Amino acid sequence: MPSLIRATALLTASLTTAGSLALAPPSTALPGSTAAAKRGTYGVGITHNVPITMSDGVELESNIYAPTDPATGKEARGPFPVVLTLTAYGKDQGESDPERGDLGMGMDRDLIEHGYIHVTVDVRGTGLSGGTWSFTQPRESADGARVVKWASKLPHSNGTVGMIGESYAGIDQMLLAGRIGAGSPLKAIMPIVPTDDIYRDALAPGGVTNPLLPALYVLANLPLSEQNAVSEALKTARTPADIARLLSSVIGNLGALGTLPAAEIAAGGPAAYDGKYWRERSPHNVLGGIVANDVPTMILGGWRDAFQRGGPNLYAGLQNAASGRSVNAPMRAGQKADPRFQMIYGDWYHNQLGMPASPDRLKVNALALRWFDHWLKGVDNGVTATSTPLRTVDKTTGAWTRGATYPFAGAEPTRMYLGADHTLGAVKPATTGSDSIAWTNTPLCTPSVSQFLLLGSDQNELDKAGLPPSPCNTDDRDTQKAPHATTYTTAPLKRPRVIAGPISTHIRAKVSSLDSQWVVRVEDVAPDGTSKPLSRGALLGSQRALDSGRTWTAPDGTTLMPYHPHTAASTSYAKPGTAHSYEVEVFPTQATIKAGHRIRLTVGTNDSPALIPSVAQTTKLVGGVYDIQHGGTEASYVQLPLAAPGSNGAPCTDTVACP
Repeated sequence: MPSLIRATALLTASLTTAGSLALAPPSTALPGSTAAAKRGTYGVGITHNVPITMSDGVELESNIYAPTDPATGKEARGPFPVVLTLTAYGKDQGESDPERGDLGMGMDRDLIEHGYIHVTVDVRGTGLSGGTWSFTQPRESADGARVVKWASKLPHSNGTVGMIGESYAGIDQMLLAGRIGAGSPLKAIMPIVPTDDIYRDALAPGGVTNPLLPALYVLANLPLSEQNAVSEALKTARTPADIARLLSSVIGNLGALGTLPAAEIAAGGPAAYDGKYWRERSPHNVLGGIVANDVPTMILGGWRDAFQRGGPNLYAGLQNAASGRSVNAPMRAGQKADPRFQMIYGDWYHNQLGMPASPDRLKVNALALRWFDHWLKGVDNGVTATSTPLRTVDKTTGAWTRGATYPFAGAEPTRMYLGADHTLGAVKPATTGSDSIAWTNTPLCTPSVSQFLLLGSDQNELDKAGLPPSPCNTDDRDTQKAPHATTYTTAPLKRPRVIAGPISTHIRAKVSSLDSQWVVRVEDVAPDGTSKPLSRGALLGSQRALDSGRTWTAPDGTTLMPYHPHTAASTSYAKPGTAHSYEVEVFPTQATIKAGHRIRLTVGTNDSPALIPSVAQTTKLVGGVYDIQHGGTEASYVQLPLAAPGSNGAPCTDTVACP
């Protein structure tokens, strides 16, 4: 709230007139703009706060950024395609923050100058729009379909519509594309860092709910929408009555910010499980619709993103749907890929993709122009002339590859057993033994803090300042200490191997408490002992039930990616002292382990503050001691997708798609 008050005090001047067209010259880059150096041929015209009436009478407010004739300053005749952004973070942020605009999260000057009308809309209950907000509620898809139809009929529109935007705006794109129906004006989307399954990807990995995450989201992110709305109200209102009207929307919307069920999650209520609320908000459940509605989709994401797990699953699901296969299955080896559905996955955090400080910044504007030029303007620019629409980067080498299938080609599921003396090897130990760890919830310095709580903002600021990465992101030996963790490490590798794809861990253990919390990390250990974190996964012991129909397996039955129902009905508490098996999904990655380096598996009980069990869960975890079994018939192991360097795909030399 203080930031909102400061914004109100600072923004005292009315800069443009509500509903009027403000012109920006075509050749002037806005301060800090990361747009492509080659400017387009049009100027930029701005019309603020154009209302769009929904079926229930609620009005959504939009900004229209249209190409203008640089010679006359008047709106250009066109016709032009429309690119649409539905956002919960303030539709005008691209005007004050060009970096956000370059990701489609506000005025995207580059698109407009190259002959696109860009429309940004506050979703209901946010910014200056009416109605009541609820996180990516299904109602937003109904609203979005109406907005798409409206946008296709704007003056100077050619009738085709695309969508762009990151995070929330990326999720909304996919949900809308899957629900809009066939034959709509929506012809292509570019979701940036979207989720596949919001429950499993970020809210509750392995069923370990994190009440802090939705609480921080509500407290830190949604007020930004209202802060932007205050700015917009003050600069576009013509009279005190206009200011009062617009600010009343802001005040009303602030009252709805608590509708994300953080308290219910903390108390162990229905939202703590994977039920109707989360399924309606997960793009995975509409992937078949996206294909049926023929909406080409370009997904951008990263191995350090909060939705790290989601991107590859979205790609596989879309490709399977295009091939008439289940969206819940892994792609088959050699499966032909449909070029309508593409993905680019770099080594980025959630808030880092496309930013100037990013080590391998993606040229989002150039990519967007190429994508939309083809699908919205009909330009034959080679977008579909590919059999390898999957482009990914190796976290270790920085090398980009282009492939077709996920799981990755060339990656063989390789079982490595936990052994005595904390070894990790391909041979099952003949002798049975065990190691003990204890449950704790002490905050740790881990990559998860940057990945899930800070969404990479901290690393982005370090990069901007020219400073080295945080040690929490580069060496996690502090997370491996007793009593909350133990490690298992291979001998030095004789030749380099690539860990590429989903990772599954089978832990056989006895626990002393009703419930258990497992946190499994995979690391690259250098000869000097530095332990570089590659990925992690978690599982609440009471949520260990497996859904065999959705668990990914190889043709020989080997588990590639376990899938747990995470419902109240599937909850099963362990009888203390009895042995159970726990299948922990570790999020996918792609990283080369160099010769002389070692692979380490850390089995622990804690990833606080990024992973905090709810109050209801904590009462059953306190005091727990876990005996991890290894060897003999009680063997525990990790299933790693290992590949020879270069076997995941051909080198990618596209300077736009593979920076």
